[in-house]
Amino acid sequence: MSRAKSRQNIEVCGDCGAADATWASVNKGILLCTQCCSIHRSLGRHISQVKSLLKSKWHPNQLNMVYSLNNNGANNIWEHTLLENGSKLMKKKPNAKDPLSVKREYIKAKHQQCAFAFKENYEDGLLSVENELGKQLHASVRTPNLETSFRLLALGADPNYFHDEKGSTPLHVATKSDQKLQVELLLVYGADPSCPDNQGKTPIDYAKYLADKDLVSRLIDNQYEVTDTFSYYLALRKPDHSNDIHFFIPQTGFKSNSVSLAKLQKLNNNVFEELAMDVFDEVDRRETEATWLSCADTTDLNDVPFLPVDQTLSTTRNQGRQKLARFTTPELKSLVYDILVDTQRRQMVSDKGVLQPRETSTIDDDPLYDSVPSDDDDYAMVPEDETSESPKSEKPSANNKDSVVSLDSISKTNVILEQLTKQLKNSDNTITDLRAEVIKLRQCVKALQTENLELKGRLSQSKTTTRLNGDNGFDSLEFISENQAGNMDSLTNGLILDELDFKQNKRIQRPSSMYETREGLGKVPHWHAMKNQAKQSESGRNVTQSLYSMSQNRETILQCTEQITRTIQQLCRSIQEPDKEECAASAEKVKSSIVKLASFLPKETESERMKLMLELVSRLQPECLALQVSQQNGDMKSTEVHFGNVRDIAFHLAKFTKDIVTKYSLSQ
Repeated sequence: MSRAKSRQNIEVCGDCGAADATWASVNKGILLCTQCCSIHRSLGRHISQVKSLLKSKWHPNQLNMVYSLNNNGANNIWEHTLLENGSKLMKKKPNAKDPLSVKREYIKAKHQQCAFAFKENYEDGLLSVENELGKQLHASVRTPNLETSFRLLALGADPNYFHDEKGSTPLHVATKSDQKLQVELLLVYGADPSCPDNQGKTPIDYAKYLADKDLVSRLIDNQYEVTDTFSYYLALRKPDHSNDIHFFIPQTGFKSNSVSLAKLQKLNNNVFEELAMDVFDEVDRRETEATWLSCADTTDLNDVPFLPVDQTLSTTRNQGRQKLARFTTPELKSLVYDILVDTQRRQMVSDKGVLQPRETSTIDDDPLYDSVPSDDDDYAMVPEDETSESPKSEKPSANNKDSVVSLDSISKTNVILEQLTKQLKNSDNTITDLRAEVIKLRQCVKALQTENLELKGRLSQSKTTTRLNGDNGFDSLEFISENQAGNMDSLTNGLILDELDFKQNKRIQRPSSMYETREGLGKVPHWHAMKNQAKQSESGRNVTQSLYSMSQNRETILQCTEQITRTIQQLCRSIQEPDKEECAASAEKVKSSIVKLASFLPKETESERMKLMLELVSRLQPECLALQVSQQNGDMKSTEVHFGNVRDIAFHLAKFTKDIVTKYSLSQ
């Protein structure tokens, strides 16, 4: 299909071609009809961000951005393979009269799985792909060609990519070039307007330098999008950012819950931000739901009763996100009010240069910001208005001690600088070693591929020979060569799938922090390369492990895992029976099945996993016996406790078993 032909009838639904496109997917760049929009809403905001063209509030630049993408064929990116001549997929695009089930299957394949999107085969590793896409995006956003930038973001380009040579991010370039639609596109995909460049300036600073009030206001609104949404949800009013008032907390109608607020204050910054973003998504879901129900043509379509599952998040967090739907409107508003109050407190603490205590939780292992020296440190900055007179010629008084740098503080500063220099040198040496290791791993992969080709050649020559009578083929060279070829093919496919997952499952990013910026980005221009190099070394080590973890008895292992699954199912049925008499016997069967599996698994790769499983199963039978005793004694409280313990142990055993099945099934 030619490009000119694919751009006809642009005011229609991008998924089914219906003429009544009254909704839009902001991050997909297409218009939607009501039926297709209902399916997009069920996918979740992390997949598709939908807004009503008629009843939602739009910023003019954002609306122009969506129409520009739609009019310039952005939908072709998501339907690339369907437009190719001689496509092997044989998949037809649904029309407006097709049933909802057909549209749902197509939309999930198109937007959730990205099955029809354009995919490039990169010979280099993930680090080279990310750097190349980031550099292309950095160059593209300075031009008005919005479709090119959108294509790069769809392929997985990082909107916050820090260009080491230029010393800036794509949002800096788009702002300095006054490309407002490019700015809107980057903000939709999670660009951070508070990120500094190598000169310490943010995109907001460059917008102020251009004296573009509309652009400044747009960037600041995006920086405080979460708290502004909370304020509007509570009081239908947003803070006046033009007067440097960045938080608005209603003074009447709401009161902080002391217990809830105390729990929020104990959370570290990372966990607190995750909670705030989950509540933000729930507020957005309810506001979109209100707009949805106000439309007359949506009454017969299914609603979205809670936040859809996000596969990039943990199971526990997904369950917590869905439980937010059970909050009544007053309860949710009370929680939003407490989050606003604590957000303002944390912002004030951050502005004063004091860090939050981190010993209250061990989850936040990766700090989102660098440490800030307090006013009581032994060294201070030299005042800018200091005269050129020698310090020996005047004696400091008690009133200006804090503004004079003592000899001790200078010596301590020099010591700190020497330590930092040594650490940087050690980091450079580590990066050099990791690069050498990656090169060796690539050479190893090439050698294995060459050996695989040689074995295939020998196999083709040996096929002309006839097997001896009574030879079943399992000990022959042909059988061994076929297995080796199959294993190598699966390994190669696994490497390619890792790169495809990187490009397809790139999650929409948000700013790293909603109440403070990262420090030190401008001071250390190579931070992004160091981060990507560390990720490359980790992926290289994972590939090395997969190269040498081939098992010799997969079929036996899979049979053992199947037996474990059946015994766990019997255990779950026995604990749900009123008498629970078969509980202990079922636990003993589970234990014997796991012990049998441990005898077949390779100890050098699975010792840690089997150790955990054996520890869990050793606790299973005592819990089952205690459950039977509690049931016979009529102790309901103790029965409920032991029932929960047995259920949790069975769940973890099933999870470990599933991991083993997945590993040895994919390695066949």
